[in-house]
Amino acid sequence: MHQILAKRCGAKGTTLPILLEGNTVIQCSGSIIDWADEKARDDTRKLTQADALEIERRADEIIDLHVRRLAYAEILPQFSDLAKPALFSNASTVNRVIGNMMWPVTRRVMMQMYDIPPAAASESRAKLEGELDWLDRKLSDGRPYLAGNRFSRADVTVTSLLAPFARPAEMPIFHEMSIPAALAADYERWRDRPVMSRVRTQYQSHRPPRGETANEAARPCEGLPEE
Repeated sequence: MHQILAKRCGAKGTTLPILLEGNTVIQCSGSIIDWADEKARDDTRKLTQADALEIERRADEIIDLHVRRLAYAEILPQFSDLAKPALFSNASTVNRVIGNMMWPVTRRVMMQMYDIPPAAASESRAKLEGELDWLDRKLSDGRPYLAGNRFSRADVTVTSLLAPFARPAEMPIFHEMSIPAALAADYERWRDRPVMSRVRTQYQSHRPPRGETANEAARPCEGLPEE
């Protein structure tokens, strides 16, 4: 369904998120950060720094893939019904009905898309362990942020991608979801790692409290229902 909505927004692809500024469509998180940096009136508020770009690239290419693959590899083969509440909880009634009807096909497509053979979970778990080690080494010199002394796009990217395992209080969905025992064990094993503690700290410091809004409300795509 999101592919239809993205097309109606005027986006060239189907990747989310999408930001609309008048008739201009800014698509994908990295492009939205670039747009925000261009709008920043003060250089100290810009999120792009030299070291941040490399961390962001590696997080997008490795952490993003293997967080998703590990979760789907543990959930979809034997516990696929656990995925539906998270995917459909905020959908409209019509979209939720359609999603449930299509779920058997969607599940197979997702397993093919993420290449989930029997060994997929252990492969992705090992990949993530290596990336967590790398990030912990980055933080071992006492730096307050991943790229140095300022909050940057590296922090935005890594904190958002690791949130399902860091489970910050500001993201209650990760506490409300039912997950298989293997994923619960990953959370317990990784919970006290420096990078996971830093993820929770960043959410606490930079995530607006629930109910707090930006100065201007986001405008929905023309002709779309506000869900």
